[in-house]
Amino acid sequence: MERISEFLCTYVSESEKAASVLSETEIGVRVDAMRNVFRADSATTLQEAMTTAHFTSYFGDALSRMFYADYEYQRGEWPAYTYADTAPDFRDVDRFRMSEPGTLYRRREKAEAKATYVAESEIHYGVAEYARQFDISWQTLVNDDLGKLKETPNRMANAAARFEDGFVSALYDNATTQAFIAGLGAPWSGTGRLTAANLAIGINAMMQRVDAGGNAIQIRRIHLVIPPILRQQAAVLLQSELMAGTPNNDKNIFPQFLAGIHVDPYITTVGANVPWYLFADPSEIPVVTVARLAGVPRPWTFMKMPDIRQLSGVAPAQFLLGSFATGDIEYGVESIIGGWDSASYVGVTDFRGFYYSSGTTV
Repeated sequence: MERISEFLCTYVSESEKAASVLSETEIGVRVDAMRNVFRADSATTLQEAMTTAHFTSYFGDALSRMFYADYEYQRGEWPAYTYADTAPDFRDVDRFRMSEPGTLYRRREKAEAKATYVAESEIHYGVAEYARQFDISWQTLVNDDLGKLKETPNRMANAAARFEDGFVSALYDNATTQAFIAGLGAPWSGTGRLTAANLAIGINAMMQRVDAGGNAIQIRRIHLVIPPILRQQAAVLLQSELMAGTPNNDKNIFPQFLAGIHVDPYITTVGANVPWYLFADPSEIPVVTVARLAGVPRPWTFMKMPDIRQLSGVAPAQFLLGSFATGDIEYGVESIIGGWDSASYVGVTDFRGFYYSSGTTV
């Protein structure tokens, strides 16, 4: 939960402060509110229903009114390079890996063979519930002549998808994971920007992976994960017929090793520092695990059941969708998702299939 709180804090403070919308105090209040909403063990927080007074511009007098098309938001591509797991309930699940027996030694005549052993390693992770709700008065829905507020459930579903993208990104793109992987040195991390030479260094580093016993690991498929700012550079590196950016223009061999390029819009870049990552394919090594509750593969939206029964007369259709007590119409969205929360690796469940470059030097 601490990792997710850090992600929420960064997301709110950077995006809204940069837009000069909120003061420092208001940002702090907003972060606290978001933490309360997304904290798994908290009860659902009921908010005051939005009324016609909240939409003075929308419902004001005007001869011509229309909405611009909504922004199309960038989506994360993490299902292609993360390992999908499920939990039967909200308790942590245990996942193990068994080491290989040791190598052979010469046995001399009449001598006993040397004993070997195997050892297990274990990690624990679970899923948690994340939610948000939106209440609106039935009068506001009557006034919604352009139909924009009727789109709210679909927009809440899109918000849940963006939340999950940020959640998964924070499992590996964070200061704790970066510092630990960088501390391992080569061949686990580098500092180079995304160039042909530095990408080759990263791929070679992945080819040197060994297990805890020093046995060489076979990695056949590698995924390059980048922030949006590197999209053009990555396309040049993979789509050029010859090796891009090198004086000898050797044959471009990157497509033989890379299973694909994936954009993570939530990767944090600071100035000239533009990180990029390499992931072993999840079928080979579960580098980052994203857990779901069994039978619940994605977020869902819902609406509170109206508790009004008409006895006589003709009531507006919108009135019959609301609450008997207040007339509010209540929508909600839920996501059940989880990952590891290691003190060292955060959400990287197997660092042997992971490579990180800070992108700080040429």
